[in-house]
Amino acid sequence: MQSFKMPLLALLISCLLIPACSSEPSPGADPASKPEVNIGRLICGGHLSLAVVEHKQQQLSSLRLKTVQNHDWNDVINDMKSGKLAGTFILSPLAMQLIREGLPAKIVMTADRNGNGFVLSKKFATISALKESHSIIAVPHLYSQHHLLLYLALKQHGVAYSEIKVVGMPPRDMITSLKRGEIDGFVVGEPEGNRAISLGIGWMASISPQIWQDHMDHVFLASDSFIREHPDQLQELISALKKGGEFIETHPHEAAVMGEAYTGADASLFEQVLTDPPDWIDYSDMIPSDAQLRATADLMVEMGLWQDLPADLSNYSDQRFIIRASAGEQTP
Repeated sequence: MQSFKMPLLALLISCLLIPACSSEPSPGADPASKPEVNIGRLICGGHLSLAVVEHKQQQLSSLRLKTVQNHDWNDVINDMKSGKLAGTFILSPLAMQLIREGLPAKIVMTADRNGNGFVLSKKFATISALKESHSIIAVPHLYSQHHLLLYLALKQHGVAYSEIKVVGMPPRDMITSLKRGEIDGFVVGEPEGNRAISLGIGWMASISPQIWQDHMDHVFLASDSFIREHPDQLQELISALKKGGEFIETHPHEAAVMGEAYTGADASLFEQVLTDPPDWIDYSDMIPSDAQLRATADLMVEMGLWQDLPADLSNYSDQRFIIRASAGEQTP
């Protein structure tokens, strides 16, 4: 019996000394050994920084990123409420509405700015021609930045908001509906607008920098439990997304190739969105400032989406992680 005890003891001691036996993940660790974090998304150009991080996720040391793609914002809402997702990329007004309704979550970063187009049927030569037309314009969701942009564009061109019927519609259905004449136009994130133009369906009446320069587009909404229980993982993810945005700005072609499954568009089409004009969509400033949140809230009240302003908008965001990432810090 004695002859078997010593090799077994030596084996146990050696396991304690070898780093591979550690339960803590390391940058070079097998991805399967890292805790999996579910982050929601739709097919949308505003979620491109997430594509970059997923493509380079071997660089993540504390988590294994798993993206959960949905086709409808209601599915995203249900996944957040059920706890399936630690966080999600989502429409900025919708994120604010969910928080106001009591969802325990915070906006932790801006995914992008600008990035949307207003496509009209060719039977309208201008936005002003929508006056008294009682046209139907589609947006991805009534609580969307696209709805806010539509309201502002109509106002800028002297068209009464009450004269237009606004409908919520998944972006993937908009081009077909416009072609069939079921709607008269749509406001949507790229690349759907450019795709419509390339197919000869409608024309680009305006792009979001012309309507509301540097407006918040999509945001990253994180659950309170993820923020509270896994701040290190969240910080690493936010820092990686910040770097992903910088990569998009400096390497638009490579980013467009990485993101084809995210944008649903050929890389050459989305590269055009990223570069022409250069401010059509922006990934360089990812801090959801108090001023931007207030401007969005004010507009929602003006439109009647909210009856009044929340008592304290500071409860809607947690900017600590993106501020650290922007300053080059890595730990909470």
